[in-house]
Amino acid sequence: MIAPGEDGARSHWESIYNASSCERLSWYQENPEDSLRLIQESGVLPDAAVIDAGGGASSLASCLLTLGFQDVSVLDFSEEAMAQARKRMDTRAEQVSWIRGDIRSFRTDRSFMLWHDRAVFHFMAGEEDRRRYLDTLDACLDPDGLAIIGTFALTGPSKCSRLNVEQYDAERIAGVFAPRFEILSTMGSTHHTPSGASQDFMFFTFRRKRKS
Repeated sequence: MIAPGEDGARSHWESIYNASSCERLSWYQENPEDSLRLIQESGVLPDAAVIDAGGGASSLASCLLTLGFQDVSVLDFSEEAMAQARKRMDTRAEQVSWIRGDIRSFRTDRSFMLWHDRAVFHFMAGEEDRRRYLDTLDACLDPDGLAIIGTFALTGPSKCSRLNVEQYDAERIAGVFAPRFEILSTMGSTHHTPSGASQDFMFFTFRRKRKS
């Protein structure tokens, strides 16, 4: 599990971001080049609605604005994480929709052409959490939309931020996302943490399964 219940999860992540600036946390990237590459290769247009699920203090939203994207949202448990991102972006932060919420229960009246998640899904360590995550994705993704999801690889860490995490390859994650979604592409990557450690990641691009 992420943490016991929505309140527990929110408290957990708020305490982490209140204790340290995002630049010192293991998942920090000054330039999210893997995500940007996959988003640009996806063919999603700059006027499409994009959400960075679990984006928190990430620089991805800022980078997307620089690339000309006009409809960017960030969803995160932690208000402090998003506050750090807004401070870094200064007035450009006003161009982003910042949403505090639990990814497992998030719902909205709109749909997104692109759902991006780097390093949230692998915290879904229980079957119920994974089901709820997929329910959210199913509810929020446009029928023709794409989801780009980055997780720890099979050779990646088994714990992060004092929580258990799952590791994935294409076969394992395809089994979780079926029958609703199918993999279009995969990409391996190595993330170098601020402390100098290496973490193996896998990125997967999904679309809805076509009805036969």
